[in-house]
Amino acid sequence: MKNKGFTLIELLAVIALLAVIIGFAVPNIISVLTREQGKIDATVEATIKAGANLYIQNNKSKFADNSTHYIKFKTLVDNDLLDNSILTDYTNYCVKATYLSNQYTYEIVTSCVEG
Repeated sequence: MKNKGFTLIELLAVIALLAVIIGFAVPNIISVLTREQGKIDATVEATIKAGANLYIQNNKSKFADNSTHYIKFKTLVDNDLLDNSILTDYTNYCVKATYLSNQYTYEIVTSCVEG
């Protein structure tokens, strides 16, 4: 009589092999995803800071005193310097623009006053 199918040992060997492959693959995939998310976050931050810089350049009369100003993300969106989708998660966030040594430095902050 001819047996069709796999033995229990063969099935267990395949399952063990798959478990080993998954054990090596998953941490590497998670590492790549984490690294790529960090790159995305850095790109978004740079885009927001560039938008704040453009806003200051376009509204120099508001920023003539060369001190610290807070620019809401919504203000940047309203001036077409940021995409509206940013407001979904960061409605109350701002860019803190501080004038030092003849230039502005930018920092993203979670609480602010309209600038």
